[in-house]
Amino acid sequence: MPDTIKEYLLERNEQTREASRTPDLEVATHHFMEHLVKANYIKRFTWAGVPIIQMPTDLMIIQEIIWEIKPDIIIETGVAWGGSLLFYASILNGIGNGEVIGIDIDIRGHTYDAIRTNPLRSRICLIESDSTDQQLIATLTNDCLNKKVLILLDSNHQHSHVIQELILYAPLVSVGSYIIVNDTAIEFYHHLDKAQDRPWGKGNSPWTAGQEFLKTEMGQNFVIDSEVEQRALITAAPGGWLRRIK
Repeated sequence: MPDTIKEYLLERNEQTREASRTPDLEVATHHFMEHLVKANYIKRFTWAGVPIIQMPTDLMIIQEIIWEIKPDIIIETGVAWGGSLLFYASILNGIGNGEVIGIDIDIRGHTYDAIRTNPLRSRICLIESDSTDQQLIATLTNDCLNKKVLILLDSNHQHSHVIQELILYAPLVSVGSYIIVNDTAIEFYHHLDKAQDRPWGKGNSPWTAGQEFLKTEMGQNFVIDSEVEQRALITAAPGGWLRRIK
């Protein structure tokens, strides 16, 4: 057994890399994910009593990233019930620093109530706006100056919207941090919430937007962090963990 946390993590990372080279595991994971999507697995969880529509494995990776980077600002586009905002705020509260900004074109009353009545409310700012509004982007750009910034995109999942978000928000991400493109798995499983009829799907998804973005001039500053994806194994964001390297 490793003697230190550092040794443990080195061993974990090596085991993850070895497992990623196992074709049988990749096939089994794909089939298992198909069943999870059919069962609406992503809708089974809450955080602090509030629905959080995320894969638990993704949340574990996200909290590792937050703890490692210790961002001053986390921005999430698309807030739904607000559970993910509370999750991020919980990790920041443990660190003792940081603010979460949640942006949605239509923030429902139950979301305001969930945030307003939570002890972590001082770490969360809700903004009702189109995530691509130019005035909003100007304000966020000013707020993010000289700050460590982590961004998660989880709003309108159509290619045209996500590529616009990537172009607008990527410059705000600090070097070493991430812009995480959620629900890229739509490209491979159509839609992660089978109870809803949405316009996005294969060929018109966050995954296709991410692939296009990486070919742009700004996209050259990012790489897909396949290691964190392999650790998650079951993920709603394959190819969506974009780490800024320059």
